Amino acid sequence: MKLCSNKELCVFRRSSHLCVAALFYFSDIMTDKNKTALFIGNRDCYQVKEADIERAIIEVIESGIEIFLNGGQGYFDKTCAAIVHRLKKAYPYIKSILVIPYRDFKVFNDSLFDEIIYPFEAHRFSYYTYKSGIPKRNRWLVDHAGFAISYVYRSGGAMKTLEYANRSGLKIINLV
Repeated sequence: MKLCSNKELCVFRRSSHLCVAALFYFSDIMTDKNKTALFIGNRDCYQVKEADIERAIIEVIESGIEIFLNGGQGYFDKTCAAIVHRLKKAYPYIKSILVIPYRDFKVFNDSLFDEIIYPFEAHRFSYYTYKSGIPKRNRWLVDHAGFAISYVYRSGGAMKTLEYANRSGLKIINLV
């Protein structure tokens, strides 16, 4: 896997069952925070209703959101990814991007995403581990979105991310 230089991201696109590394400038991928949303949820939130998630996603699409950032961990993220993928039939211009927190992250289903990115430049950050990569990735998600759809019902990393999103001024739909 090739590390990226200043102002670039590593992007992995599916191609014949292989992830092929390519470099893209960040501004070519996401240019407007006001058109970008992220998902924030506890990893084990099985009580959330898919219909509620779908209504929230449609609401933000119809308000101008085109890009969905996903952390790819836990039931909430997986459910959101599947719904965005399904909604691409009705809204073909929307894009789903998985943002991985470390390079050996296990992707649950790469076919649900248009792109998989590891956004940490080689010159500033070393290889992140599980413990350090997830909080850093979560802050990156918030810093690159203007909207969040969340299902956070207990303390932990998701709650810290939601609190950071609130402090950062994101518009938030909390489904709890």
